[in-house]
Amino acid sequence: MKNPHSLKSVIGGLCLAAVLAAGWVSAAVAQQQEVALVKVVDGQAFARRAEQRAQLDVGEAIYAMDVIETAEGSIGLTFKDGTRISIGPNSRVQFTEFVFAPAEGRLSFVVELFRGTMQYISGVIAKLSPDAVKVKTPVATVAVRGTRFLAEVAGD
Repeated sequence: MKNPHSLKSVIGGLCLAAVLAAGWVSAAVAQQQEVALVKVVDGQAFARRAEQRAQLDVGEAIYAMDVIETAEGSIGLTFKDGTRISIGPNSRVQFTEFVFAPAEGRLSFVVELFRGTMQYISGVIAKLSPDAVKVKTPVATVAVRGTRFLAEVAGD
Protein backbone atom coordinates (compact mmCIF):
# COMPACT_ATOMS: atom_id res chain seq x y z
CA MET A 1 0.00 0.00 0.00
CA LYS A 2 1.26 3.48 -0.90
CA ASN A 3 1.97 6.03 1.77
CA PRO A 4 -0.83 8.69 1.59
CA HIS A 5 1.39 11.22 3.34
CA SER A 6 3.94 11.22 0.53
CA LEU A 7 1.22 11.93 -2.05
CA LYS A 8 0.02 14.86 0.07
CA SER A 9 3.62 16.08 0.35
CA VAL A 10 4.06 15.93 -3.41
CA ILE A 11 0.78 17.79 -4.04
CA GLY A 12 1.64 20.35 -1.37
CA GLY A 13 5.07 20.84 -2.90
CA LEU A 14 3.57 21.30 -6.36
CA CYS A 15 1.05 23.85 -5.01
CA LEU A 16 3.85 25.76 -3.28
CA ALA A 17 5.91 25.72 -6.48
CA ALA A 18 2.91 27.05 -8.44
CA VAL A 19 2.36 29.87 -5.94
CA LEU A 20 6.04 30.83 -6.03
CA ALA A 21 6.08 30.73 -9.83
CA ALA A 22 2.99 32.95 -9.96
CA GLY A 23 4.75 35.42 -7.66
CA TRP A 24 7.80 35.50 -9.93
CA VAL A 25 5.62 35.96 -12.99
CA SER A 26 3.70 38.83 -11.39
CA ALA A 27 6.98 40.47 -10.34
CA ALA A 28 8.26 40.17 -13.91
CA VAL A 29 4.99 41.58 -15.24
CA ALA A 30 5.20 44.50 -12.80
CA GLN A 31 8.68 45.27 -14.10
CA GLN A 32 7.29 45.19 -17.65
CA GLN A 33 4.28 47.42 -16.90
CA GLU A 34 3.56 49.62 -19.91
CA VAL A 35 3.31 53.21 -18.70
CA ALA A 36 3.46 55.34 -21.85
CA LEU A 37 3.58 55.43 -25.63
CA VAL A 38 6.03 57.20 -27.89
CA LYS A 39 4.09 59.90 -29.73
CA VAL A 40 6.89 61.82 -31.49
CA VAL A 41 10.52 61.08 -32.31
CA ASP A 42 12.84 63.59 -33.97
CA GLY A 43 16.22 62.03 -34.67
CA GLN A 44 17.10 59.04 -32.53
CA ALA A 45 15.98 58.05 -29.05
CA PHE A 46 16.71 54.85 -27.18
CA ALA A 47 15.32 52.85 -24.28
CA ARG A 48 17.61 50.95 -21.94
CA ARG A 49 15.88 48.01 -20.33
CA ALA A 50 17.31 44.83 -18.91
CA GLU A 51 20.85 45.86 -19.91
CA GLN A 52 19.82 46.22 -23.57
CA ARG A 53 19.49 49.37 -25.66
CA ALA A 54 16.72 49.56 -28.25
CA GLN A 55 15.91 52.37 -30.67
CA LEU A 56 12.46 53.87 -30.13
CA ASP A 57 9.90 54.67 -32.82
CA VAL A 58 6.44 56.25 -32.78
CA GLY A 59 3.84 53.95 -31.23
CA GLU A 60 6.26 51.93 -29.11
CA ALA A 61 5.60 51.25 -25.44
CA ILE A 62 7.61 52.72 -22.59
CA TYR A 63 7.81 50.56 -19.46
CA ALA A 64 8.33 51.28 -15.78
CA MET A 65 12.06 51.51 -15.04
CA ASP A 66 13.00 52.32 -18.67
CA VAL A 67 15.88 54.73 -19.11
CA ILE A 68 15.30 56.95 -22.14
CA GLU A 69 18.35 58.42 -23.85
CA THR A 70 18.67 60.89 -26.69
CA ALA A 71 21.75 62.10 -28.53
CA GLU A 72 20.96 64.78 -31.10
CA GLY A 73 17.28 63.86 -31.13
CA SER A 74 14.21 64.40 -28.99
CA ILE A 75 11.17 62.35 -28.05
CA GLY A 76 7.61 62.98 -26.88
CA LEU A 77 5.75 60.54 -24.63
CA THR A 78 2.15 60.31 -23.46
CA PHE A 79 1.49 58.40 -20.23
CA LYS A 80 -1.57 56.37 -19.30
CA ASP A 81 -2.86 59.18 -17.07
CA GLY A 82 -2.49 61.79 -19.83
CA THR A 83 0.82 63.21 -18.61
CA ARG A 84 2.99 64.37 -21.49
CA ILE A 85 6.77 64.50 -21.31
CA SER A 86 9.11 65.83 -23.97
CA ILE A 87 12.77 64.91 -23.66
CA GLY A 88 15.30 67.10 -25.44
CA PRO A 89 18.68 66.36 -27.06
CA ASN A 90 21.53 64.82 -25.06
CA SER A 91 19.21 63.73 -22.26
CA ARG A 92 18.90 60.75 -19.96
CA VAL A 93 15.64 60.15 -18.05
CA GLN A 94 14.30 57.19 -16.06
CA PHE A 95 10.68 56.51 -15.16
CA THR A 96 11.34 55.03 -11.73
CA GLU A 97 7.75 54.61 -10.61
CA PHE A 98 4.35 54.86 -12.26
CA VAL A 99 1.18 53.70 -10.50
CA PHE A 100 -2.15 54.75 -11.95
CA ALA A 101 -4.96 53.00 -10.09
CA PRO A 102 -7.31 55.85 -9.07
CA ALA A 103 -10.18 53.50 -8.18
CA GLU A 104 -7.89 51.89 -5.58
CA GLY A 105 -6.47 55.23 -4.42
CA ARG A 106 -2.99 54.29 -5.65
CA LEU A 107 -1.24 57.05 -7.58
CA SER A 108 2.48 57.65 -8.00
CA PHE A 109 4.75 59.09 -10.67
CA VAL A 110 8.51 59.42 -10.07
CA VAL A 111 10.84 60.57 -12.84
CA GLU A 112 14.63 60.89 -12.59
CA LEU A 113 16.29 63.44 -14.89
CA PHE A 114 20.01 62.60 -14.95
CA ARG A 115 21.00 65.06 -17.70
CA GLY A 116 19.50 67.16 -20.45
CA THR A 117 16.09 68.79 -20.71
CA MET A 118 12.58 67.60 -20.01
CA GLN A 119 9.26 69.39 -20.35
CA TYR A 120 6.47 68.05 -18.15
CA ILE A 121 2.74 68.65 -18.68
CA SER A 122 0.66 67.11 -15.91
CA GLY A 123 -1.99 64.47 -16.29
CA VAL A 124 -4.56 62.94 -13.97
CA ILE A 125 -2.10 61.79 -11.27
CA ALA A 126 -0.92 65.36 -10.61
CA LYS A 127 -4.49 66.64 -10.59
CA LEU A 128 -5.78 63.99 -8.16
CA SER A 129 -2.70 63.77 -5.93
CA PRO A 130 -0.04 66.46 -6.51
CA ASP A 131 2.16 64.97 -3.75
CA ALA A 132 2.35 61.72 -5.74
CA VAL A 133 4.41 63.29 -8.56
CA LYS A 134 8.13 63.91 -8.11
CA VAL A 135 10.94 64.75 -10.49
CA LYS A 136 14.37 63.86 -9.13
CA THR A 137 17.59 65.45 -10.36
CA PRO A 138 21.17 64.93 -9.16
CA VAL A 139 20.85 67.99 -6.91
CA ALA A 140 17.18 68.18 -5.90
CA THR A 141 13.77 66.55 -5.92
CA VAL A 142 10.95 68.67 -7.31
CA ALA A 143 7.42 68.16 -6.08
CA VAL A 144 5.03 69.04 -8.88
CA ARG A 145 2.57 71.75 -7.93
CA GLY A 146 1.80 73.23 -11.33
CA THR A 147 0.65 71.78 -14.57
CA ARG A 148 3.67 72.53 -16.72
CA PHE A 149 7.39 73.09 -16.25
CA LEU A 150 10.74 72.71 -17.96
CA ALA A 151 13.73 71.18 -16.18
CA GLU A 152 17.36 71.18 -17.28
CA VAL A 153 20.29 69.29 -15.80
CA ALA A 154 23.82 69.86 -17.08
CA GLY A 155 25.68 66.60 -17.20
CA ASP A 156 28.39 64.46 -18.63
